[in-house]
Amino acid sequence: MWGVFFKQKKVWVGLIFLITLVTLSIGNTLVNDGEIKRVSFLYDDKGQLMGAPFPPSTEFLLGSDRKGYDLLHLVIEGAKWTIGVGVLITVLRIVLGLIFSIILERVPSKFYKVIEAFFDSFSVVPLTMIAYFVLQHVLVFANGSTPDPFHERVGFEIIILTLFAVPTISFYLTNEIKLLFKNEFVGAARVLGGQKSHIIKKHIAPHLFPIILILFMQQFIQVLFILVHLGVLKVFFGGTIVFFDGDIDSVSHEWTGLLGMYYLSFTTHPWIPLVPMIFFTLTIVSSNFILSGIKNSYEQSRIKPIKKDTSTNNIKQSKRDFSFRPNKINITK
Repeated sequence: MWGVFFKQKKVWVGLIFLITLVTLSIGNTLVNDGEIKRVSFLYDDKGQLMGAPFPPSTEFLLGSDRKGYDLLHLVIEGAKWTIGVGVLITVLRIVLGLIFSIILERVPSKFYKVIEAFFDSFSVVPLTMIAYFVLQHVLVFANGSTPDPFHERVGFEIIILTLFAVPTISFYLTNEIKLLFKNEFVGAARVLGGQKSHIIKKHIAPHLFPIILILFMQQFIQVLFILVHLGVLKVFFGGTIVFFDGDIDSVSHEWTGLLGMYYLSFTTHPWIPLVPMIFFTLTIVSSNFILSGIKNSYEQSRIKPIKKDTSTNNIKQSKRDFSFRPNKINITK
């Protein structure tokens, strides 16, 4: 499977894009202590003084926002939060979902259907709506007030965005595990005396691993969209600072927070919201490239073509000449 996966060019494009952004973001934190380039006033080619925001130029490759912050620098600084937090929440979802799926697989079918029907009723309500009403009182605070510590706000948001998705993932993985147990090779392993731990390790886990990888990328994309929805609703990751004039700012400079702050500037200064929007779109596209690569690898690994060996070297035939000689009967009269 991995041989097919790494041979796909689109997979490398997605991986290089995501890894490069995260590496640059972490490097900016280590080298520049997370500082972002800011210029409030700038002279143009005619010597006239201009104020922020500045359009794309040699000084600001992707332009600046209304406060004079370099948008390219902002996007790079926020990449580790957008991509890193998305990966962290996804990992927690998959791990917890896998643990509960192993527990649910042992539940009798009668009780399992009741539990599944109970949690399915909650899946009708969008997760964004639930997260908004729960997180707005923790993440949104006025300038000058004393909010909760940053790590507590971040930890609480990660917990909320993780736990509400665990039931759906758990039931999905449980159904996949039950289907795998119904395969003929699992039944043959049982007949031959294989214990359940051996069957899970040797037969279930290899078939479940590609499914988990596909689910991982799907959940990662879903987490990014939830963060975007919360950003448009002015609930930014890490916290939303509300000033007295109604202006807002993001604590972590995460991309979805930038989208929430800048989308109203689309008509006046279109380059400001377009920069985080383009990088966010490229992140989604890169994730879809990786997801498509995993699916293609999984499908090709399941279908193994049978190669027929038609060479005559492997076919040994002994040619023998048989001669039938009639018995000679001498009849003397």
